[in-house]
Amino acid sequence: MQKTTGTPTPWYKNRWPWLLMAGPAIAVVAGIVTFRLAVVTADDMVNDDYYKRGKDINLELSRDKAAVSMGIKAQAMFSDDLQHVRILTSSKQPLADTLELQLLHPTRQQDDQTITLQRQGDNLYQGKITRYTAAHWYVRLQDKAGTWRLQGEWRPSESLTVALGNPKLEPAE
Repeated sequence: MQKTTGTPTPWYKNRWPWLLMAGPAIAVVAGIVTFRLAVVTADDMVNDDYYKRGKDINLELSRDKAAVSMGIKAQAMFSDDLQHVRILTSSKQPLADTLELQLLHPTRQQDDQTITLQRQGDNLYQGKITRYTAAHWYVRLQDKAGTWRLQGEWRPSESLTVALGNPKLEPAE
């Protein structure tokens, strides 16, 4: 047996105390980062007044039914560079000179955009897309007064055209 002489090394010069403290320290830093993300980022999908929102959904369905009763159908055609959109419509009665097309991001409300469409000819409208950021969009076409609307889903990687309407409300032919 060998005796060691001299002064023992202080604790902070050994690796084991540091290794044992690393786990709790990483957990504290991760908790602070998670808390900051929870406070800073918006909860766009969460609605505080769900009852009022439910009543609003019923009002929106009446806009879908109005489009069906007016015989409005549309197809959106996006340009190859995704900077322009053309809408080809058909309806029982004439439509306004300007329409609104909304591109709604599924999760980030700040990426939603509203495009004003100008009449280019009989049943043809055109507008400019300001920014393109998502691989999936909900598309909504409506008049400025908000009396009717058509909806659809668009995945740019699959197609540059979208049929707008509500097949659940349309009468069977």
